[in-house]
Amino acid sequence: MNNHKGSCSATLASMTHAIKAQKVLAAAAIPANIIKTEPASSLHGCSYGIEFSCNQAQNVRKVLSTGGISVKKWNITD
Repeated sequence: MNNHKGSCSATLASMTHAIKAQKVLAAAAIPANIIKTEPASSLHGCSYGIEFSCNQAQNVRKVLSTGGISVKKWNITD
């Protein structure tokens, strides 16, 4: 079990991927919000991601992997 109390997010390739990730997570009963990531977290300008409860980090990884959604970067802020 992951006990991080900060903010967790995953940087994805595009808004389309973020929407798909949000839908896949919702189908697994995991709430997630779409966020615009900082330009520094992306090598190609702006990018988007999803933000979720750190307590769900392991589940999010599993669901996104199973759904074929690749993550550019995992972010955890304490």
